[in-house]
Parts: sequence; C-alpha cells; structure tokens
Amino acid sequence: MALEAILAVEQAEQEAARKKADAAQKAKEITAKADKEGNAAVKEAAERAAAELWALAKSAEEKSAAESEKIREAARREMDSLRALAENRLEEAADRIVERIVNG
Repeated sequence: MALEAILAVEQAEQEAARKKADAAQKAKEITAKADKEGNAAVKEAAERAAAELWALAKSAEEKSAAESEKIREAARREMDSLRALAENRLEEAADRIVERIVNG
C-alpha cells in the first residue's frame, strides 16, 4: 500500500510537471501570436498613417498650386492694367512734347 501511494504521488507529480510544461508552451504560443498580431497592427497603422500623410501632402500641394495660380492671375491683371496706364501716359507725354515743340 505504501508503495502504491508513493507511485500515485510520483505519477501525480509527473502529471503536474507535464501540465506545467504544457501550460508554459501554451503561454509561449499565445505570447508569440500576440506579438505577431501586435506587430501586424502596428505595421498596418503605420501604413495607414503614411497613406494619410501622403494624401494630406498632395491635397496641400494642390491647394497651394491653385492659390499660386490665383495670385499669378491677379498679378497679371495688375501688370496689364499698369502697362495700359503707362502706355496711355506715354501717348499723352508724347502729345505734350509735340505740342510744345510746335507751339514753341
């Protein structure tokens, strides 16, 4: 009977050690899976952030180009207006010079 009890205790200890080893292995697998999923989630978030950043940069560039074109067009109109005014004044100045020469 004592021998049976010793064998039962040994068997229980072996079973406990096996369960402990199985639990440790399962914990390692769960940890590895969580790490893999975590890394994948981080990678996906980084890719989404990069794509969003690219889209924002493109949008800003397009808005900047449109605004630059508006400014260029306004400057062109102002330049044309000033050129027309200068040409008008040039004609007036030429007329006055001719008048002074003629009328002496």
